[in-house]
Amino acid sequence: MVNGNLRKGHAVVLGAGTMGGGIAALLASIGWRVHLLDQGEIAHRALERLQQSGAFYQPHDATRITPGCVETDLDCVRDADWVVEAIIEQIEPKRALWRQVAERVNPNAVLSSNTSGLGIAEIAQALPEHLRKQFLGTHFFNPPRIMRLLELIPTEDTDPDLTVRFTTFAERLLGKRVVLAKDRPGFITTRIGVYAMMQALTSAIRHGITPEEADLLLGTLVGRPRSGVFRLTDLVGLDVADNIIRNQKERLPDDAYIQSLEPPALWHALIAQGRLGEKAGAGFYRREGKEIFTLDYATLDYRPRMEPNLPIDPNLSRAPIEERLPALLNLPDPYGAFMREAFLKPLAYGAAVMPEVAYDIPSLDMAMRLGYNWELGVFETWDALGEAGREALAQLDLPQEPAPLRALRNAGLKTFYATKGASRLYFEPRDDQGDYAPLMTPQFFVRLDDLARAGRVLDETPECRIIDLGDDVACLEFRTKANVLTPSLMEFMLAYLERAERMHVGVVLGNQGRMFSAGFNLNLFLDYIAREDWQGMERGLTLLQELSQRIRYCGVPVVAAVHGYALGGGLEVVLPCVHVHAHVDAGLGLPEASVGLIPAGGGTTLMTRRALQHLPPEADPLPHLRAPFLTLAYGKRSSNAFEAYTLGFLRERDTVCWNLDRLLYEAKQHVLALSRAGYRPPEPTPILATGTNGYSRLMMEVYWMHQAGQISDHDRLIAEKIAFVMTGGDLRDATPLPETHFHALERQVFLELCQTEKTVARIRHMLETGKPLRN
Repeated sequence: MVNGNLRKGHAVVLGAGTMGGGIAALLASIGWRVHLLDQGEIAHRALERLQQSGAFYQPHDATRITPGCVETDLDCVRDADWVVEAIIEQIEPKRALWRQVAERVNPNAVLSSNTSGLGIAEIAQALPEHLRKQFLGTHFFNPPRIMRLLELIPTEDTDPDLTVRFTTFAERLLGKRVVLAKDRPGFITTRIGVYAMMQALTSAIRHGITPEEADLLLGTLVGRPRSGVFRLTDLVGLDVADNIIRNQKERLPDDAYIQSLEPPALWHALIAQGRLGEKAGAGFYRREGKEIFTLDYATLDYRPRMEPNLPIDPNLSRAPIEERLPALLNLPDPYGAFMREAFLKPLAYGAAVMPEVAYDIPSLDMAMRLGYNWELGVFETWDALGEAGREALAQLDLPQEPAPLRALRNAGLKTFYATKGASRLYFEPRDDQGDYAPLMTPQFFVRLDDLARAGRVLDETPECRIIDLGDDVACLEFRTKANVLTPSLMEFMLAYLERAERMHVGVVLGNQGRMFSAGFNLNLFLDYIAREDWQGMERGLTLLQELSQRIRYCGVPVVAAVHGYALGGGLEVVLPCVHVHAHVDAGLGLPEASVGLIPAGGGTTLMTRRALQHLPPEADPLPHLRAPFLTLAYGKRSSNAFEAYTLGFLRERDTVCWNLDRLLYEAKQHVLALSRAGYRPPEPTPILATGTNGYSRLMMEVYWMHQAGQISDHDRLIAEKIAFVMTGGDLRDATPLPETHFHALERQVFLELCQTEKTVARIRHMLETGKPLRN
């Protein structure tokens, strides 16, 4: 029995391959006890592999997994809450294993088969009738810890209440977005995705489009991952893709689209030669050291990878997707012909099979977005294409016009999605007609753009938007590139937080971009340095420090909802928040040392305060300062939220969110809870400055780091400056001092470092390459 509110349970995972091991690691990471069973010693080796690959959020999560053997340890299913099978993608082996499970299993356990497309009802035939109501399909995506989509496939026998309870469990505790799919071969994602991959690959070879050209055309230009089609095929594995397409052709004899797919001769040749993609070291691409080589279709030899030279306007990549897509369909042939076949035909196929595989249009779109990291789903893409898509569709030789497209036209409508007042609508086909229906979204899946369309924007600038989350809670949303901080953005935040004390019960700092914030705009610092405008630079630092103070001492609770990266200045507006609700995969850090600087927006001061605020009387402060000092000196950042606790960026009272789509809703609940509890902001209190004694002891740490070759000469200088600030500067005796004293030291040291050549070189290198320079 699964419980959507309980982070304790017992799962048995049958099959310790890539998917089974990943599911086991995810369950162990949320706190479940897991038995991982396979043949012989396979499960033991799988656990070792999971530990080495960093599959767990915390190393001790692995201790919750007990590896074992199906032949000797299957009795562990007797007290399991969930038994999930993830063995070979073949019906008969799955059935045989479920027959064994049925003899032992707890009748209240959830039973599921993890498969990318086999018939769930067919597998369930191995179970007695009373267990079939507990059985459903679960299609996790690889890697299970990262990929957000879970296709859930109930059968006609599945208890509807079980489907509801398992959906709650998967969305709240496993962090998934659940899409209900119909029990048809390939479900939604495999059915459409594999067809799209094979159609694109076959079309590219037929039209002589090179792998580099095809991957560029079907990558970020069309709102898809950079891997495009050939690189994606190498990642999936040619043998895996071949098995899926053969299975689809066998199980879907009446599907004219699938039956028309015939992989080219070179496809079969590559498989016969063992060139199966990434796992085999060669496929359509081959890597030799740092060099990448590309398959030549004619010779099947590899040549050096070439940059594509396509007849595309260089500015097209920066245009809105509604402009990019029609332009790509109308490229001169062979590129235009390729795009119509490789991009448009799979969209037609997705529309054609929608009634067969999905319960509605939004479900299919969400499945394709989350399952394949597409910017737009199938029907969202048809809307973006507009009339150009319909004109190009007429040029294709299709078995028949997809029914939803025909129904939309017959209904006299132009788009599958529409907005009416505050409501978002989607088209619901009915026979050859149809009409719009309300798009119902659970309240805990907040979309800021939907709220904006509903007229919930309270204030707005080009860089920031204030959105009403309801219940008198506002969301302050960054909208700059990479959500970096700028002086004008900070000034707006300062002014709005003052108004928030009169207008709201609290504020959420959060957004739904790729990351919370990449920090301060480094280009501004280079500009200050080039003009030697040290006063201007100091004003910018003072502004960030004032913002940090305004957040910390605001009269209403300010809660940060952090996802992606929160780095540098981005983290410096998170640290002073009364509460931080961080997505489990959030990366938090103060990496200023990597660009030759120190955190000078209040970050060094706040890390010092946190280290010393609970210092027992007469205790030595240096052991408490050492860990945050090393964190800042090495410019560390966390790989996930749990590591952020270890590094001191999150406090014990801060919380972790497992579902990215619930992040803002849950952060709002923290605001409301604080407000209802009678929130009072903290009073300003001094921070202990340990003076020259503390500085000299931290400098011994720096000396040994340098002697061991762990830091360069410039790293050593930066570490000295951090120690200088954290210990309060040139003071003979330890004494409590106000935050303003430490803030002044932050600004002083920052300006000094900006006047060194090596810091300027680090900033430029980071801006040019995105990588740190250790000079």
